[in-house]
Amino acid sequence: MAPRGRGGDIVFPRIEQYLESLETTRDGVLTEMERQAAERDFPIVGPLVGRMLCLLAKSIGARRILELGSGYGYSAYWFARALPDDGELILTEGSAKNLAQAKEFFHQGGVRCRVQFELGDAFEILDRLPGEFDIILNDVDKQQYPKAFHQAVPRVRRGGYFLSDNMLWGGRVVHDHSEPTTKGVLELTRLLFRAPNLYTIILPIRDGVSVSLKLH
Repeated sequence: MAPRGRGGDIVFPRIEQYLESLETTRDGVLTEMERQAAERDFPIVGPLVGRMLCLLAKSIGARRILELGSGYGYSAYWFARALPDDGELILTEGSAKNLAQAKEFFHQGGVRCRVQFELGDAFEILDRLPGEFDIILNDVDKQQYPKAFHQAVPRVRRGGYFLSDNMLWGGRVVHDHSEPTTKGVLELTRLLFRAPNLYTIILPIRDGVSVSLKLH
């Protein structure tokens, strides 16, 4: 997640505001999450990406979704809106405080699907979990983005999605290649576009989201 609570460096603010105004389905929980993000400069994907996540999950009838890095549950809350009551959503987070807040938000929102809140290292948790996933959202530390490719992509089912946030990294992908974080994003980008079993696009909304369809 980018180091800011709202907006990004990619989309003109007035365009982003216009697009956000078209999203009118957000409930009080999402609104409160967004308010806190702006107040605390806490990184969330925002409503444009959130709606897209919900759309992608609906488009493939997703029933099992995993997040690698969940913060206080903003993107996961959008995923929950797309899952059936017997669907499964797994959040992973290294901060006990953030995870506790995610639980409270989900309780307030009356989320009906099955939700697991897993505290600890996202990759260790992934290794412990059985089976495949319809969608895996990658939002770990950027230096670990290549590791996410190698460990998570094999766990996505055929016809499912591997998604990654911050793939334009505030524009640093085109003008600052020296930072380890930027190198991690660029290496993941290279891996995604060269993978024969993926079909990938990077969407220039918020801070850039890669959408990779698992072909086989």
